[in-house]
Amino acid sequence: MKYGILKKCVCGVLTVILVLLALATLFEKWYGSEWALKNIYESWWMVTLWCILAIASFTYILHKRLYRQPATFLLHCAFVVILAGAFVTFLTAGRGYIHLRQGETLTGYISDKDATEQALPFRIKLVLFDIEYHSGTYEPADYISFLKLDDRICRVSMNRIQSYHNYRLYQMSYDPDEMGSTLGVTHDPWGIGITYAGYMLLAFSMLWIIWIKTGWRGIVCTAIPVAGLWYYISQLNPMTPVLRSPMLAAHVSVIMISYGLLIFMTITSMIGLCSEKQSKRFYRWNTTLLYPALFLLATGIFIGAVWANISWGRYWGWDAKETWALITLLIYAIPFHRASLPVFRTPKKFHWFCVAALLTVAMTFFGVTYFLGGMHSYVD
Repeated sequence: MKYGILKKCVCGVLTVILVLLALATLFEKWYGSEWALKNIYESWWMVTLWCILAIASFTYILHKRLYRQPATFLLHCAFVVILAGAFVTFLTAGRGYIHLRQGETLTGYISDKDATEQALPFRIKLVLFDIEYHSGTYEPADYISFLKLDDRICRVSMNRIQSYHNYRLYQMSYDPDEMGSTLGVTHDPWGIGITYAGYMLLAFSMLWIIWIKTGWRGIVCTAIPVAGLWYYISQLNPMTPVLRSPMLAAHVSVIMISYGLLIFMTITSMIGLCSEKQSKRFYRWNTTLLYPALFLLATGIFIGAVWANISWGRYWGWDAKETWALITLLIYAIPFHRASLPVFRTPKKFHWFCVAALLTVAMTFFGVTYFLGGMHSYVD
């Protein structure tokens, strides 16, 4: 396959995926999450598009001999590994729920896929369900199910899953009389490990690239505001059970700093568009700032994914805010490829891109909250 055709294939498939993801969030609002999952996000043709994008991108990377730039090559390999893990999960993972009354022992769970009962390789008994409250209040701090798995006593609570024989149990809900509990059940012995390996590879490669582009000063200047915001958020109390996790502060702080950098880039780009004298200087600034801005956004997304996996047994749920955060990440990743896309070598065109791309940030931060709704929307 010729170089030009391969590049057009990658760009074309990525464009189609971005448009479909954006439309999917609208269809999810109109027809519901289950419809969107079945007909778009987890449909065979959407999975095929992601596979085509991964294969075409990796082929293009090899054609460009990107392996001669090990940090950048490692970054792209990380995304391929993450997609591979998601694909393995899609093909092999089982997911469902089990409802237990106190003292009841069961050996199966109900599958989310077809509502049939699936056997568990162990016995599970609810010994006790309990609610912990914030001191001096009636605000719930945690929901806890004390379980007996075969002969082993353990507990499952919000943000604290229990793994047993490659099955993961997590707290979902409870009965009004507090004598019963509903647990989520997932069985994904291969996909999670591959995906997490991709996350670690991604973290290492991003730090490596930041070091190359900005040196230790860039890392320090990025880490200080993140640490300050992380500390502030970690002191907020009381919180609902699902938010009582150290990952909340990390997840929110890195994403907020990322958005702040992207907004700053937009402001300087607007100045650059108005002033020919400042255009080149702000172009140099913004092409450098793009690295910490985008890498912090990626870090925030994947911290959120790990947190979701700990709390709900799945690291990606295609919630509208998750989807738009992914769209934002992919959009802002495009100018990284200036060697292949000459349009971004021109300061004025890059500035116009920064101004237009901020619309995805606005949609992620405000549009989802006030229009699309979903799990990440905190407005009634």
